Amino acid sequence: MSSETPTVFVSMVTGTQGGALARQLRDIGWNVQATARDLNHPKAKALQDIGVRLIAGDWDDENALGTALIGCNKAFIGFTANLTDFEAAPRRAQRIVALAREAGVTQAITTTTLGVALLEEGNEPAIPPTPLFAQHFASKRRVEKAVEEGGFDSWTLLRPGFFMANFLNPKVQYGYADLIQKGSWANVMKTELGLGLVDHEYIAKFASAAFQDPERFHGIRAGLVTEELPVQEMLDQLAAAIGDGRSLKAHFMTDEEVDEAVAQGSWAVFSRERCVRSMDALADTKELERLVPGLTTFKEFLEREKDLVKSTYLYS
Repeated sequence: MSSETPTVFVSMVTGTQGGALARQLRDIGWNVQATARDLNHPKAKALQDIGVRLIAGDWDDENALGTALIGCNKAFIGFTANLTDFEAAPRRAQRIVALAREAGVTQAITTTTLGVALLEEGNEPAIPPTPLFAQHFASKRRVEKAVEEGGFDSWTLLRPGFFMANFLNPKVQYGYADLIQKGSWANVMKTELGLGLVDHEYIAKFASAAFQDPERFHGIRAGLVTEELPVQEMLDQLAAAIGDGRSLKAHFMTDEEVDEAVAQGSWAVFSRERCVRSMDALADTKELERLVPGLTTFKEFLEREKDLVKSTYLYS
């Protein structure tokens, strides 16, 4: 690698994954550039305070993206899920890839979702995804292909499992609020099945390692899971971390309840998609530990985020 300090374009920089990566890259002295819709937002200001260069704009603002990519030699590309427009993410990926190549980016990493692996031969689930999520996974796969075929010297695909942060603010409000309001979580899992959890800081750690060693990580399609836990055990650990004596209960949905959720148009993957029961085979934690040691357990995550655990459940 050149002695020149790398400069990385980071998508979703005010979000969970992008924010974690930006902070980790700044910690090792690398330059980070990105776009943000509101430069005065507290998250944007916090990033600017640590030296992240932000340009006002969004994923559809070609001028802002082009400006943010100037001087970058690496790019982290990802988009939040959009279940109402399955063309949005592939379209944006194609735009960023083209602009990145024009700017001289030689290494790209994209983050999608573990469910994309269900589309690959040999990984077909016993129960296929519903048409809604089949389109979602296919859209994410098109994002990956834009990066794979983008002409970069090195590319890596990250496919995160279920975010540990989904149970904390602000993510808990989007599909998991019953944990706060009712002390229960309705889900399509089975009592004996492990749920593949991932810590967003590990996603950033893996991406940072790949950026620092592009040859070693070139062509890797990594299912990212840092611990597998049965749902009730996971909720028991969360309840213990809250620490006020409450219990949190898993409600394992019947097929009839799942069918009703689908009929009602629920978009919450874990209350409608039986295919997630097959996802435990899509990540190899031993291989992840070999590539990037230090997989976070859920207990370690809850201890690190204990202040946020308290604020989410005790002061909401």
